[in-house]
Amino acid sequence: MRPVCWSSAMGQHTLSWMTALPLLVLLLAGAATSALAQQYSQAEPVELAVSAEALDSADGDTIRRGAYLARAADCTACHTASDGPPYAGGFAFETPFGTLYSSNITPDAEHGIGDWTQAEFTTALRQGVGKDGKHLYPAMPYTAYTHLSDEDVEALWTYFQHVEPQAVPNKRNELMWPFSWRAAMWGWNLLFLDDGRFEPDPQQSDRWNRGAYLVTGPGHCGSCHTPRNLAMARKTDQAFMGHSIQGWHAPRLPAGEGTSDAPGLADWPENEIVQFLQTGAASRSAATGTMKEAIHDSLQYLTEDDLRAIATYLKSLRYEDGETVIATAPTGDNSGLSPSVASRPAQSGTAQAIRIGKMPPPAVPIGDGHGGVTAGERLFMDNCQACHLQGQGMPGAFPALVNNSATAQDDPSNLIKVILQGAQGVQTQQDPTVLTMPDFAWRLNDKQVATLASFVRERFGERAPERAQVSPEQVAELREQVHPPEPDAGH
Repeated sequence: MRPVCWSSAMGQHTLSWMTALPLLVLLLAGAATSALAQQYSQAEPVELAVSAEALDSADGDTIRRGAYLARAADCTACHTASDGPPYAGGFAFETPFGTLYSSNITPDAEHGIGDWTQAEFTTALRQGVGKDGKHLYPAMPYTAYTHLSDEDVEALWTYFQHVEPQAVPNKRNELMWPFSWRAAMWGWNLLFLDDGRFEPDPQQSDRWNRGAYLVTGPGHCGSCHTPRNLAMARKTDQAFMGHSIQGWHAPRLPAGEGTSDAPGLADWPENEIVQFLQTGAASRSAATGTMKEAIHDSLQYLTEDDLRAIATYLKSLRYEDGETVIATAPTGDNSGLSPSVASRPAQSGTAQAIRIGKMPPPAVPIGDGHGGVTAGERLFMDNCQACHLQGQGMPGAFPALVNNSATAQDDPSNLIKVILQGAQGVQTQQDPTVLTMPDFAWRLNDKQVATLASFVRERFGERAPERAQVSPEQVAELREQVHPPEPDAGH
């Protein structure tokens, strides 16, 4: 067993001398996630944005590599406004303390990075310090990009030097003081930036190391999936154990002990992880929140080899003795399954196939067989059963609720928000058809949503009744983010 990621002794210090810093970083590190969740659209992704002449030049292969890495790092999501040209910045991150705007990273000399040196570009990516020593805000995930190799940084630099220049002025941030004080980031970097390149693990396969590099480096998956401390720095000992922001919960990825949350990805078949990353949908999950943006703009374009490398790394994650570690897959018939699954009593071939995703889950009977139903069952029958049937869903169309990550995890936020505001699938190359779930905020009041969510979590998430309960107060808090007023209690 080995720790899953890099850690820094500096990260153990306290922040008593910078009382405003936690709020500053909470504001700006969370701004990227919240803004993307609010402004996600099905617009066409940014293409290569370079000329055919550039691709045919001596730098053509390096440019293509840089373009691929820009996709893997999801640069377009933050650096392209919804109505603007590629990489010209101006994407607005709305926060309670003002608005932060992304910058122009095209090679325009006046407004972009055309007058930057490669060394300045590298420092911005890895240390969060731009030209002339100007500190960047951590909405830019430089704490992950610091792991990029020299070759990949050079490829990114070459690519961005060949995208079409855009003479689009950078918008001035509209942040109130002290949140407009960039110098505070010097102290945060000193405490929490673990500057260093990715180092392959010689005890792991090339495929595993490639997956680890993509997940912890350009993919910056920990930006959403890792819990944060009071200063909004990632808790490296709890890497990928799940994190909630702006009403959405990025679920835990490691299997193992330490929480009653959803069991992680160890018992997901590799093919199902690849399918989810390519299309945003799998038998036991559908992408919500900013995961939809990550798939639409980035992950769907990765090669199958890279997606399988990511799956290999994610399936190796375990949470044991209070920290995230790496474990090799056990041998035997249960190879690749989480310890919790591998240690279960022997199941029939059908039951085991259902558990690991090779078959759709069976229907779960609704009612007592004699016409009697609970309030939760009635709400499910009236609002959900037409598409989700008796929990098994429709393969390729509507996700199953049995073993679904939204119904099984401790945090009910994703389930509540999907009920309130509905959901829309991700339009991808592999699956261009977009299916939509209607919203129910206009139809169901807070008590009804709580009753429905509690029923779904207990029946299909296999949670004990006391651990399945959702309160009307939890629904009311999330409804404020969705905006539609609560319908009449008598509805």
